[in-house]
Amino acid sequence: MDSMLNSMAQMNSFNLTHLYLSPLEQCNLNCKICYTQKTSTTLTQSQLQDFTERYRLHLKTLNLSLETITLCGGELFLLPWIVQYINQVTQQKIIVEVITNATLDRLTEFAQPNLVNLIISLDGLAEDHDANRGPGSFAKTWQFLLKARQLGFHLEIFSVITQHNFNQIDQFEQYLYQQLGFLPEITYHPRKPLAYLATHPTSNRFGEMKKFGFLSLKQIETVAKTKKIFPPVKLGCHQLSLMSNGLVYACCEGINPVGKISDTIEQTVANYLKRVKKPQAFSDDCLRCAEPNFVCGFTQEYLKLQKT
Repeated sequence: MDSMLNSMAQMNSFNLTHLYLSPLEQCNLNCKICYTQKTSTTLTQSQLQDFTERYRLHLKTLNLSLETITLCGGELFLLPWIVQYINQVTQQKIIVEVITNATLDRLTEFAQPNLVNLIISLDGLAEDHDANRGPGSFAKTWQFLLKARQLGFHLEIFSVITQHNFNQIDQFEQYLYQQLGFLPEITYHPRKPLAYLATHPTSNRFGEMKKFGFLSLKQIETVAKTKKIFPPVKLGCHQLSLMSNGLVYACCEGINPVGKISDTIEQTVANYLKRVKKPQAFSDDCLRCAEPNFVCGFTQEYLKLQKT
């Protein structure tokens, strides 16, 4: 019995209870530092429902439960059926995380907002945010955020940082606290480095370089020591990830698939576990990644951080 429980605990530790789904790449904005190619590949509602249900049922055979689904795009609210899919999922008491630019308001369509965590892209104060995402974007996103709070959604902020807004982090957090009366959870994401943009087969748009300079190692270190950062410095952020091209990866930015949407869940999970049980190790106890070439692109930066 102890052996079986230990085995179940080990499988759970590999993020099997958390599923990452990216059904489209299209977006309604044209951010200046966007790094994805915005391909036209899109999963259908039936494909997403079928994959989710097959995955949920397979976890039951492992004495595990599907606890959380993270949905990302592109911009999810471009899909006419996405809220219907989310409502079906939350009926099963599964928590859904929605990563959104929060400019398309479909909030009143949700049946159970208390089971939905909105991860809202907000790149600093209005001037900084709009410099990347376009004039008026901050105002739309801010109104979305306030309305979502009133309706009972859980809220987080995801903030991309470059040279253009790095020095505004404190003012940004002060603004949030003053306006909301509390500081929501914020994850800061240093702009994808050239090592990533130059080598990733699909996420390789360079975007505007002049104004939105990449952070220095010292700046990344400063953020990593004082804030929540993505990817986390010690990694371990692998998760079974179904992408819009119908392939399944061991990482939300992976390049080496562990399966495809038409495969059995049992085989896909087996391939995934093989990958993450023996992750690439760049040092003894850190920088463990499911992708041998560490496609997040921060290999050298994170290695140096371990020595400081």
